[in-house]
Amino acid sequence: MRRRSRLFVSSIAIALLAFLPWLPLSSSTAATDAPSQFLNTPETKFTQDPAIEGVTFSNPVTTKWKVTAKIRGGAGPAVNMLLTIPVPTEWPEQSVAVAEDEIPTNIANVGYRDLEGGVKQIIAKIPQIRPREEITISMTFLVSTSQINAPRDPSLFGRPKTSQRDGKPYLGIGPQINFRDSKLKKEVKLIVADQDNLWSEIEAIYDWVRDNIEDTSEAPRDTIKVFRDRLGCNEDKVGLFVAMCRAHKIPARMVWVQGTQYAEFMLVDSEGKAHWFPCNVGGVREFGSYSEPRIVLQKGDSIKVPEKESRQKFVGEFATCQGKSKPSVAFQRALLED
Repeated sequence: MRRRSRLFVSSIAIALLAFLPWLPLSSSTAATDAPSQFLNTPETKFTQDPAIEGVTFSNPVTTKWKVTAKIRGGAGPAVNMLLTIPVPTEWPEQSVAVAEDEIPTNIANVGYRDLEGGVKQIIAKIPQIRPREEITISMTFLVSTSQINAPRDPSLFGRPKTSQRDGKPYLGIGPQINFRDSKLKKEVKLIVADQDNLWSEIEAIYDWVRDNIEDTSEAPRDTIKVFRDRLGCNEDKVGLFVAMCRAHKIPARMVWVQGTQYAEFMLVDSEGKAHWFPCNVGGVREFGSYSEPRIVLQKGDSIKVPEKESRQKFVGEFATCQGKSKPSVAFQRALLED
């Protein structure tokens, strides 16, 4: 067993591709900032101010996050095992570094792959697993996540164009997030009708979801059903807020953090620069801010994963191998106490 530390580097993933010709690896990076482009509608008034301030960050909390895969061989040998494990990555409010890893020497290739929306995965290939053999792969990350503070003047932000690259991926439908329903769209129009600016319109949608969707412990469901039944778990509430924002042509996405989810919506400043604003749809009311730093696991809710046929709402762990006897694999995620 050997221990080593490394930073996230794209060259590892590139090198991995050369060793895994049998694996249909593909990746797409998150969209970069688009040129200045925003929609000047009658209800959106911009003040030209090059010093517009969006969210700010404070009070960072540093923790250790450990991901582990425990493999036990079956009755017979197995070959060409592939493991993919999602790991925390960099966001404006979060920095990540590898603190420690434990990787057996008989694993040929271990690296990283970037998926769309900023999702990062560990990819490991194990050439052969003997009967009843036990293998453990683990990596520990040092993650610093900050509190997110609301902007000083939210009225300065407006609606982005539907073609803006930063927000375009977060305007459509996805797994369990659907707004193609006439009653839902009509409700959104009624909710925003009496508001005097775009920020207030989005906040009105936020309050409507909080006030009208009753808590349930059932498994997550499609947003149309949540809207019609007025019932949903926290994930459902976040998804419905996201769907209703998209119905109002506001880019929005789910944010998956340690133990729960919240939402982000996107607006632009007078220079067309995109700004993402958080809101805690369930629990304590926080709109435009998020005061409890939690490790960000994923942003987005419709991710293309090469090993999956359909887009994924949340990217989980994955394992596959060749051979008549399949090894068992147990994945673990844990927040380490100091």
